[in-house]
Amino acid sequence: MNTVITVNALFMKQCKDILKNKQVLILFFVYPIIAYIMTKALPSEMGQTNFFISIFCTMHVVFTPIVATASVISEEKEKNTLRVLIMSNVKPSEYLFSIGGFVLICTLLTGIPFVFIGGYSGIVAVRFIIFMSIGCICSIILGGLIGTTSKNMMAASATAVPIGLLFAFLPMLSYFNQSIERISRYIYGQQISNLISNPAHIEDAYQSYIVIGMNMIIFLGLFMILYKNNKVEL
Repeated sequence: MNTVITVNALFMKQCKDILKNKQVLILFFVYPIIAYIMTKALPSEMGQTNFFISIFCTMHVVFTPIVATASVISEEKEKNTLRVLIMSNVKPSEYLFSIGGFVLICTLLTGIPFVFIGGYSGIVAVRFIIFMSIGCICSIILGGLIGTTSKNMMAASATAVPIGLLFAFLPMLSYFNQSIERISRYIYGQQISNLISNPAHIEDAYQSYIVIGMNMIIFLGLFMILYKNNKVEL
């Protein structure tokens, strides 16, 4: 019960703090707005809706959570509020879980427009949201790893932005270059892009699940290794 109360309190704290951090707040709306504009700007007969959804939704659930999670954690560290929380008997797992839950909910809520843009409904819409959630969780873990290993917010941004761009933009580039696709197929961003581009047909998606699972295991493994070696600062 104490854990639930602590996580809930930290979650509410993040809701208040996000209103003060306009850069992170705006980030959650950027790609849904761009996707809406692009799909409305081009005639529907051009058949580009799924392409834009795949590109911009992938950026939304990959790039945004990485940068947002790293920024939130590094800002707490820079202001020493994180140290105060830990000294107040807040467990690192409780803190990370609250941050992750907060970023996940924000990303999914602002990502709902993709469902309507794509015209998904029923089980297909449910699958689409699940795929967004899986991609977001992977990105949160990676963003948490960056944020907890960075000394300050500037260092976190300098690391999170290029890494986020790498994982989010490679799937887009792979559409135009097969050589890039041979590399990007091993990152979760590419597989999330594949899944959300056609959520109605996932019969042969086992390879995507394997790659995503392996990526998640690697991120968690790196976090545990760095934590044991005192490279993770909370």
